[in-house]
Amino acid sequence: AWLRSLMNQYRPFEDITEDALVYVCHRLALPLSDAQRAMLCDAYLKLQPFPETASTLGALQALGVPLAILSNGSSRSIASVVQHSGLEQHFAHLISIEQVRLYKPHTRAYELGEQYLGAARHELL
Repeated sequence: AWLRSLMNQYRPFEDITEDALVYVCHRLALPLSDAQRAMLCDAYLKLQPFPETASTLGALQALGVPLAILSNGSSRSIASVVQHSGLEQHFAHLISIEQVRLYKPHTRAYELGEQYLGAARHELL
């Protein structure tokens, strides 16, 4: 993804992830049917959080810490992961780099976090 940013050749992160899966399977001579590829790509959109995630996010919220996700993923994929994790109530913003079409760690990607949260870059985690 970062190389694509450097070359100004944006493609959705889900496409890059799928391309990487196909490449690795080909390189390692592992069979990968269309059904398996689709299943693995779909599973990526339904990742589950670690057990302590909800309580940790709740504790941060109780302290008044504004919470957001800044992701290389698309808006659709971020929403899917957050919905399937059951953590949607914790986040004020789900921010996708697709708005700037440049992947982290490009500076413009982090500017999105600054804009949405009204915070300086050194305050973002």
